[in-house]
Amino acid sequence: MQLFTPRCYKKNLLFLAGSLWLIAGFMVAKLGAEVIMTSSSHMFISAVVTAITFYIFFNFIFKKLVIKHRDRIRSKSQDKLCLFSFFDFKSYAIMVFMMGLGMTIRTIPTINPLCWAAVYVGIGGALFLAGTYFIKEWKDWA
Repeated sequence: MQLFTPRCYKKNLLFLAGSLWLIAGFMVAKLGAEVIMTSSSHMFISAVVTAITFYIFFNFIFKKLVIKHRDRIRSKSQDKLCLFSFFDFKSYAIMVFMMGLGMTIRTIPTINPLCWAAVYVGIGGALFLAGTYFIKEWKDWA
């Protein structure tokens, strides 16, 4: 008995990854922005932390992941791939860890929400921009 494996053209995996990263980035940034907007104090510090977090996560993590997964997908010999193969196992594991860590941090009452909110906006913005890079790679596919 063979199980059904949803497949799509490998080019479209880039579009799928980009769409998911755009949505995830928006949602993460929105969580942080809602907390920051309810507090009128420390806006300058929040903006600095957001900018630094965005710069680090985009340039040193997400941009490299886009290139890594683009190259991995392009190198596959099959024309159609599993719908979930836009990431490798390691990337899925990191994603689950980061989501779990983020949810855990938000539930710890001794951590001031302003401490994690600016980081969320920075990571969310970096995810969103990386999503646009995936979409650009999809559009530029030759």
